[in-house]
Amino acid sequence: PKVFTSDIFSQSSDEVTVYADKHTPVIECGTVVKRNEKMKVKVYIGDRYIHPNTSDHYFAYIQLWNLETLIAEVCFQSGTFGGITTKTEIDFYVVPKLSMRLMAHAYCTKHGLWKSKEVYVKVMD
Repeated sequence: PKVFTSDIFSQSSDEVTVYADKHTPVIECGTVVKRNEKMKVKVYIGDRYIHPNTSDHYFAYIQLWNLETLIAEVCFQSGTFGGITTKTEIDFYVVPKLSMRLMAHAYCTKHGLWKSKEVYVKVMD
């Protein structure tokens, strides 16, 4: 499938900016962490705008990747948020052994697969 990012659109109208922001996952985590210590990685959808959560238009899953390795995933069912427009977010906890290049993927049931910007996490002893 085609994978979308917030910067794939050559147009920069307000409507396109809002559409892209509502669908693009964002990773929030430390960029320098200790080896073998649990770290929190927050992934949320939309930096400034909130995506609707209706029975036929919602995020079915959010995945966390380290390069080509899937390291965490959460699946949402229709109605998870009770039809309320709210920020879709999840906290993953991982124990890093080596430095990582994290990326999040999120699948919107109406607008397909979206990916975040890569976040480099340096692991130190």
